[in-house]
Amino acid sequence: MTKLQKITFIITIILFASCEKKISEVDFERNVMTEILPTLIYSTCIDRRIMLNFPPKYGELIYDKEGRYVKTDSTKATEKEKLNLLEWKKKTLEIKNDTSKIIIAFESKIKHNKEDIKDDFEKHFKGSKLQKINKKDNLEYILDFENIKLKNRFELKNLKEFPKRDQIWETKYEFNFSGVAYFTKIQFDTNKKFGILDGGFMCGGKCGQGFRIYIKKENGKWKVDKVEGTWIS
Repeated sequence: MTKLQKITFIITIILFASCEKKISEVDFERNVMTEILPTLIYSTCIDRRIMLNFPPKYGELIYDKEGRYVKTDSTKATEKEKLNLLEWKKKTLEIKNDTSKIIIAFESKIKHNKEDIKDDFEKHFKGSKLQKINKKDNLEYILDFENIKLKNRFELKNLKEFPKRDQIWETKYEFNFSGVAYFTKIQFDTNKKFGILDGGFMCGGKCGQGFRIYIKKENGKWKVDKVEGTWIS
């Protein structure tokens, strides 16, 4: 083997090892995301019918001298308000007893987190350091979610199957469409025992909530350690 051939062989090995590292990093994160996705959906998604089923006014609103709300005196509820409350309770019970699937539009592309979450991570997982992101290895990816079994009545459909923008909320569906869920890439500690990611659930054009999610590996399995709200609309 000539000197040039040896150099070429070494370079090929280095490039191959680099590619293997990229694949293994993405595969590792994809496997963790697949494992915790059922809990992520269960922890962040809701049946939007319950959220949009607002309770009716019941009683007299009491304000202070500056016009600030103090309390509601329910003893002064009118007969109409009492009937409205009964109807609201009945509708709420019907929704809760409905056993049909709750369909969530899922953004299957797991994208980069634009937020700086280092301080939150190291505050929550004391003594752990967030791994520095190598942009060359920090690849976005498509999560194959179709065969992931979810908890409760939730079922995921690819967001691409739904109308875009505001039309997604204006369209009438033959199923119980509840909202749109998305999650960012997971950032891990240097030992890959802890992780952090963001997520969100949109239940309307101006209805939704964001989350910061802390995960950890315990007894060989990944689990959600804590979910914190970051924004609400």
